[in-house]
Amino acid sequence: MDFQSWRKGGRRQSDPAFGGTLAPYLQSINRILRDEIHSSPPHLCIRNVAITQLYVLVSLIGTVTRNEQSAKASLRFFGLLIDSEDEDFINDPSFADKFIVLMRAGSAAGITRGFEVEIEVVELLFAVAAKLRHQPEVPPAWFRPSTDTDQDQSRLSTASISVSRLWEFPLVFMLLDYVHYDGKVGDFARTGHLYILESASRSSKLERWIIDSDLATILASGLGALYSQLSSKIALSHANESVPPVLAFSKVTYPDHADDEPMFSTTVQAHLATFLSYLTFWQDMLERCPSIDIKATLLDHFDFLFLRPVLYPSLVESSDIDCGSSVAVMTYLRSILENITHTDIIRVLLHYMFGSPSEQKQDTESSRPTALARRRKSETLITSNANRSDDTSPDLLTLTDILQGYLASRNQRTVTASLRLLATILRSWHDIASTKLFRLQLATTTGEQRSIEIHGRYLDVLYSMAEDILDDEGLKTYYKSHLLDAQVVIEMHACSRRQLILAKTNSTEALSLHKYRGSVQQNRIKPEDPLFVCLLSLLENFLTNDTEINLSLSETLAALASCSETALDGWLLGPARNYVYPPGNEDTAETMDDWTCNGQVSGNSPMTVSPILACFSTLVDQIEKLRVDIQDFDIHLSERRHVFQLAEEIDNAAVDIPVPKSQDWEDSQKSKPRDSAATGAISERLNASRNASRASSHRGRQQSSTEHHQAPPKSLVGSLNQNRLSLSGSPFKIIERSYSSSPLRRTSTSSRTSGGLPSPRGLSDMLHRKIRVGPNTGRRRHLREGIDSESSSLRSVRSTAEPVIKETRDVTLSHLLTNVIILQEFILELAAIIQIRASLFSEVSLD
Repeated sequence: MDFQSWRKGGRRQSDPAFGGTLAPYLQSINRILRDEIHSSPPHLCIRNVAITQLYVLVSLIGTVTRNEQSAKASLRFFGLLIDSEDEDFINDPSFADKFIVLMRAGSAAGITRGFEVEIEVVELLFAVAAKLRHQPEVPPAWFRPSTDTDQDQSRLSTASISVSRLWEFPLVFMLLDYVHYDGKVGDFARTGHLYILESASRSSKLERWIIDSDLATILASGLGALYSQLSSKIALSHANESVPPVLAFSKVTYPDHADDEPMFSTTVQAHLATFLSYLTFWQDMLERCPSIDIKATLLDHFDFLFLRPVLYPSLVESSDIDCGSSVAVMTYLRSILENITHTDIIRVLLHYMFGSPSEQKQDTESSRPTALARRRKSETLITSNANRSDDTSPDLLTLTDILQGYLASRNQRTVTASLRLLATILRSWHDIASTKLFRLQLATTTGEQRSIEIHGRYLDVLYSMAEDILDDEGLKTYYKSHLLDAQVVIEMHACSRRQLILAKTNSTEALSLHKYRGSVQQNRIKPEDPLFVCLLSLLENFLTNDTEINLSLSETLAALASCSETALDGWLLGPARNYVYPPGNEDTAETMDDWTCNGQVSGNSPMTVSPILACFSTLVDQIEKLRVDIQDFDIHLSERRHVFQLAEEIDNAAVDIPVPKSQDWEDSQKSKPRDSAATGAISERLNASRNASRASSHRGRQQSSTEHHQAPPKSLVGSLNQNRLSLSGSPFKIIERSYSSSPLRRTSTSSRTSGGLPSPRGLSDMLHRKIRVGPNTGRRRHLREGIDSESSSLRSVRSTAEPVIKETRDVTLSHLLTNVIILQEFILELAAIIQIRASLFSEVSLD
C-alpha cells in the first residue's frame, strides 16, 4: 500500500483502521528525516520533500484519517520540517497553508483529539511562534492583513470583520484555544502567544491588526468565564492534618451548610489555580508587550469586559447571610491582589472599586494609526458599558463601604475574609489605595517629631502591658525576634520602597530619610474614620473574638503601622501636637498622667492617649480581673505558651532532619519547606551580618504567596522558664521559679501555691469550661498607688474616648488563653514596628 493508492481510496480514506496502515510509512519517513537533520549536509531527503511538496499529502493524511497514530506521525513530520534550517519552510506560503489546515483538522471536523495529540499540536504551534519571533517581520505566509481601509471596514458587519480577522492570522487564534489549559499544554500556548506580541514591536501592521481584532475581547471574555467557574460558597477551613496549633486549641465549630466547599478541597484549589494562571498570563502580556497601544487596549478590555460586568458585581451582590458568597468573593479578590504584581492592572482594579477616576494616560495628541484605532476601540467599549445598568456602580457602593459593612457582620467567616483582604491591600497596595480606605489629613513634620524620651516612654508603655499579661523571662528574647520581623515587614511594605531606595541613590552625599520626607507626604488617620472605628470595635472584643479574626486583625493593624506614609500620631500614638514640652519638664514626668499635667500645648488642652493604646489598657485590665477570678490563671497561660513553643521546636527539628536519598526520596521532598528568598539590598545595607528574613510565627498568620521567609529562630516563642514542663512524674507537674514582687501577681501567686494541681482529666474539663467575659464594672483599672514599678505605672493613662468591652460573651478557658497569648505577641509586635520605624524613617528627634 502506497500513498497514491490511498489517495484514490475514496470513501475508505476516512476509515480509522484503513488510515492506520499509513502510520508505519509516515514513521519511517520521520526516522529518515530525523537522522538526516542530525547529519552533515547535503540533506537530500529534505530537499526532495521541498521539491515534491510531500507535506501536502501528509497534511491530507492527518486531516482526513481519524487514526491517532497517523495524526501523531503527520504532526511530527511537520515538526521536523519546521526545525530544519535548509529549505526555509517557515517562509513557504504553501507549507504554512497546509500546516494551518492540519492544525484545524480536529476542531473543524468535530473530532475529539487525544491528550497526546493535543500536546503535539500545541508544541508545533509554539515552535512556529518561536520561529516567527526571530524574523525581522512576520512572513506573509503566516500573516496576511486585509488591505481594506477604515471606511470599507465600517460598512461591514462585526461578524464579517471577525471572520476575516480570523483567517488573516490564524496562528494567534489557534494558540488562544489552549491558553487557559493547565500544565504543559497551557504553558506552551501562553508562551507562544507572548512571542507573537513581542513581534508586534517590529511590525506596525501586526500592531494595528492586534488592536483591531477580537484578540483582546476573547482574552477578557475567557477571564470572566474562568472566574464564573469558581465556587460561589467556600468555607475558610483547614485540612485536619494542617491545622496550626494556635487554631487547634480554640477550634470554633461553624454551622454546616450543604453548599459550602472547603477551601482546601481539590476542586476549589484546581479552579482557583486555573483562574490565577490565566490572570498571570494577562500580567505577562502587559510586561512583555513593547507596544503602548496594545497595552492600553488590553487594560481597557480588562476594565470593561471583566472588572465592571463580572468581578465588581459579584462583590456587590455577595451576601453573608447563612454563610453566603461573601467569603468566596473576598477570598478570590485577595488572591488576585496577592498573585498579581503588575501595577497597571491593580491600579485599574482598585481605582474602579474605590470609585476613583482612572489615571490611565490618554494619548489624545497622537495621530498614529495604532493610537487612533485604540481610541476608537475604547470609545466602543465605553459606549457599550454606558448602555448597561448602573445598579452596581462604585458611585453608589465602593469597596470601602463593603468592607465596613462586612467587618460589622455577625458572620465570623465574613469578618475574617474581610480582614485578610484589607491586610493584603494595606501590605501590598497601600500606595495605590491609601487615600481611599481611610479619612486622612496631611501631616506636617515641622516641630512634631517625638523626642527620644517620649519615644522610649511609649515603648515602655507597650512593653509593660506585655509584662502585665504574663511576666516571662523570655519576653526580651521574643521582643528581639519581633524586631527582626518588623524590619522585614516594613522594608517589604509597598510604601517603603520609594523612601528606602532613595536613601541609597546618592553615594557621594549623605542623604537622610528625614530630608526626603518632604516629597513623600505623610498622612494621619482620623480617629473618627468609619473603617478605623470598625477595626477598633473588633480590637475591643479581642479576648472573645474568634482566633482567626484576631490573627487577621493583628496582621491588618501591623500592616497599617508599617506604612511609612501613614503617621502613627492620633491612632496608635498620642497626637504629635502634644510632643512639645517646656525645658526640663520631660525628665520629671514619671507617668502618663504626669505627661498630661506637665505637657504644655496650645490652649492648655489635656494630652490624650491614642485609641489603640487605650483599648490595649482596657484589655490588660480585663485580663487582670480574669486572673483574680480564675484559679491558677498564670499556670494555664504559661502552659499554653509552652505548648506553642513545643510545636515550633518540633517544626524546627523536622527542618533539620536530613532527607534520605532513597526510593522514597521524592515523597520525602514533598514535606521539605521552600527555600527562602535572599534578603533584599535594604537589609544588607542596614545590617549585612544579620539574617532578617523570618517565617510566619506561631501566631498562625497566613503569609502572602509573594513573601518568602526562612524558618524562625526558636527564640520567637522561647522557652517558658517561669513554668517549665517536667518530663518525669506527672505530665502536669510544674517546676516553679521565684516570682517577682509585683503586686499585680500577689493574688494569683498565693492562690496557686495553696490550691494544688488538678488531675489530667480535671485539667481538660477546666480548659473546656465556659468563661463569661463581660464589660468592666466601673472605670478602667489603674495601677495601685504607691507602686514603684516605672514600666507598670506608665499604663495609668487617660483618654477622651475610652474603649470598653461592650458585649458579654461565653468562651472556653482554652479559647481565652490562646487569645491572651496572641494579644501579648501583638503588643510586642507593634512596639517593635514603632522602634524600627523610628530608626528607618527618622521619626524621633535626638536633639
